[in-house]
Amino acid sequence: HLRTMAHVAAIHAGLRAAKKNGNYGKDRLKVAEEQKNFWDNIQRQAERNKMVNEILKKYDVTHDKALNKDELACLLQDLNGGEKPTEEEVLWVLKTADRQDHQENGMINRDEIPLALEVWDSYERAKPFIKKMFDKYDTNHSGKLEMGQLKAMLTDLNDGHAPEDEEVKMVMDLADGEVSKKTGGVNKTELQGAITIWYMHVDEEASKSKCCVQ
Repeated sequence: HLRTMAHVAAIHAGLRAAKKNGNYGKDRLKVAEEQKNFWDNIQRQAERNKMVNEILKKYDVTHDKALNKDELACLLQDLNGGEKPTEEEVLWVLKTADRQDHQENGMINRDEIPLALEVWDSYERAKPFIKKMFDKYDTNHSGKLEMGQLKAMLTDLNDGHAPEDEEVKMVMDLADGEVSKKTGGVNKTELQGAITIWYMHVDEEASKSKCCVQ
């Protein structure tokens, strides 16, 4: 590991000197850049493997080289400054990351741990916005956004242009029940997924329009 870090440092230093002195031709500079990128990737992979090993060592109390729901909950609690995540939050991270290898088994294996961390980090950063949108549109305080409320929120996200009812239904069908049983509405934990689904749909429709114009 120290040898890898030294190699990376040497490549970076060599590149900086070559660029500064103008001694590299374009082809040689390109090869050097590719080597730097290669070793950067190796270093990132080594750091990621070390992080994953440390997580499994601390939280994999069943020693099956994966994290079950309870073990994941302990990890998320520590990442959350000691505040215990809700059952739905744990399930949201678990189900989202567990899909990575297209073999859902209710566990987070070592290859899925980095994604689980990214999902949690994204969820935490989006929390204030999610809470703001949910509180705004959960007008009957039912704890979920029903069809009309979801449509009003999507209209807001769509610069005031109301989506078609079929589009709202598509978002509802995909988001409702994502972390628990279907309830006929999108709860607060599922809302981030619903918003993501909507923006992906908008991007897809925009891409289709560009293709048609061409």
